[in-house]
Amino acid sequence: MSADGSRGVVLFGLGPHARRIYYPALEARAARDNLRLALLVELESQKDVVESYLAGRSLQPEQVVYLPASHRDGASLPVEFLAAAQEALRRGLWGAVVATEPKSHFVYALWALQNDLHLLLDKPVTAVDLLGAEPAEALRLVDDFVELSALARRTNRTVLVQTQRRAHLGYELVREYLTEFLGAFDVPISYVDLYHADGMWNLPAEYLFRENHPYKYGYGKLMHSGYHFIDLFAWLTELNQQLPSAPDRVDMTFRYVRPADQMAQVSAAVGRRFFGPSADDVFAVDPSEVAGFGEVDAFLLMQLLHGDDVMTTGSVNLLQTSFSRRAWPRLPADTYKGNGRVRHERATIQVGPLLTVQVHSYQSYEATEWGGDQGGGTGSYEHFDIHFFRNSALVGGRPFDSVALGDSTRHRRVDRTYLGHNEAARLEVLTDFFAEDSSRAGLASHELPVKLTAASYYSMLGRQRGPGSVQISLTPGEQDWLWTAHR
Repeated sequence: MSADGSRGVVLFGLGPHARRIYYPALEARAARDNLRLALLVELESQKDVVESYLAGRSLQPEQVVYLPASHRDGASLPVEFLAAAQEALRRGLWGAVVATEPKSHFVYALWALQNDLHLLLDKPVTAVDLLGAEPAEALRLVDDFVELSALARRTNRTVLVQTQRRAHLGYELVREYLTEFLGAFDVPISYVDLYHADGMWNLPAEYLFRENHPYKYGYGKLMHSGYHFIDLFAWLTELNQQLPSAPDRVDMTFRYVRPADQMAQVSAAVGRRFFGPSADDVFAVDPSEVAGFGEVDAFLLMQLLHGDDVMTTGSVNLLQTSFSRRAWPRLPADTYKGNGRVRHERATIQVGPLLTVQVHSYQSYEATEWGGDQGGGTGSYEHFDIHFFRNSALVGGRPFDSVALGDSTRHRRVDRTYLGHNEAARLEVLTDFFAEDSSRAGLASHELPVKLTAASYYSMLGRQRGPGSVQISLTPGEQDWLWTAHR
């Protein structure tokens, strides 16, 4: 906090997500909450984009630091940043928002906590370059988590991870209902199936240069939107820990699809059929050029065990080679929400023979096509339905109830700043950050999602198609948390 009582914030990264969500929100808070954007940090290659975006905005950073592209790897704090950071600290800082490419998360998060700042991290918590790496390199994700968590406890700073489904109105409703239901009947969540397809169709040449949501560093979908659903699985099954039969470990198998696989599925000949010979260069990539690149699709099969007894079976199915509205070979200016990206999302949660809860959310067009006035039914941008099926003769209530969240948010669409229910949930996490409230998305609650992510990459790097399974301890802080169960 500065001498005048204002809250100075550092924003690391002004990429598509930060421009869509964080900056407008910071701008709104600056006007009413005495907030200052003390420092903005970006790469030199983004200077024109940043200056164009900032032109005419009511919130202007007090300092902007542009870093050489060589610092994209996040290996160390660049000297250009350190000088500006000292000046920002002298004027007074309260917090930091890290919205960079994930490999830079750790070094900036460490700096923020070492300087007693509150911290909001984009997901995933951290990332490391896994291209050609040994399996043990993937376990650094857990080492990073342990180090940041210990520092957060020591400094007593609020550290949140932007996993917005924890603050999503629909998923909060589902979790609250399940909390009461499990408490009343002492039966665990016995099955969870999560499916997410975000329609991000990358053409072969784009794998070689893509930096926003990259694959060339040996990781992919799990570190992109996939982390949200690994986290959602952990967040929901955490409810079983309140029961006498609380699980103590997870047995997990991981499978995946890589860019070379996708190139075999949608060949250059198919690309020519759709896009014509002018797009031949986009498909002129040899599979060897993308060898070892990160996954485009990822599939986790898990069982949560109490002793030798299976309490919960779960599957998390994460696709980017899925239905897309992309019908052009050249990238548009907006590759975040304006390149044909369409989201399909489904969840099934079973509580033995007593209850099934289902979530269905299916879009048929991308965000840039949404004018804010369409309905909330299947295929609309706002579609999000929740179904409850109960063994009503035993547990009470009606055999079936349904909530159409897309219809219930209709009144919000007259607000031109409203971008949809997922975006609204992101803003809820940002609100928690400024309230210093870690109850929903605090770093400490991300131990299992980080372990599942690390174990998945450990599996992927360990064998071409992964070992038979790995086991993960659910004991908080367990040092020897990962075992190869069988091959």
